[in-house]
Amino acid sequence: MTTVETPNATLSQQHLGLLMQYTIEAYKTFQKLAENLPNPMVATMFKQFAEDERGTRDLIEKKIAAIGESRVRVTLGGDLLFQDILEGSMSYRETTEFLIARERTMEKKLGEWSRAAGPRDRHFLVYLMSSKRAHVVELERELELIKLDGDWFKREDAEDRIVHGSPTA
Repeated sequence: MTTVETPNATLSQQHLGLLMQYTIEAYKTFQKLAENLPNPMVATMFKQFAEDERGTRDLIEKKIAAIGESRVRVTLGGDLLFQDILEGSMSYRETTEFLIARERTMEKKLGEWSRAAGPRDRHFLVYLMSSKRAHVVELERELELIKLDGDWFKREDAEDRIVHGSPTA
């Protein structure tokens, strides 16, 4: 008779620490972009992403409390790309490609963890993974718009540009 193994792995303090660190760094990046970009459509998207990350942080804190761990200590590293984004040293295309790669990496990691997780953690991980996927989809849309207009993130007339297109010469 064949038995089926059911995963019983639980999230460790290391997993939760990594999630918390990523979430805080993502929040800071998204919030800063929302504050600094002139394009109201893009700024609104990043504002929503920042709100998502704030909600994720709250869920992580509740998860930490639910499994009886002490608060996870987070040390934010000196991520040079993160600093380049905040200082505007990267092009909008580079920034968007970096954010897509970063969100995909976390989505993949959450997927791996969810496949190995027990029932206690699976909903939590699937929820967070889906949030990352949603961010990737919206960032991919913005990347396509940047390919059409390298200054897309600067466009204060974004809605008009979407509706009427670019003027032809």
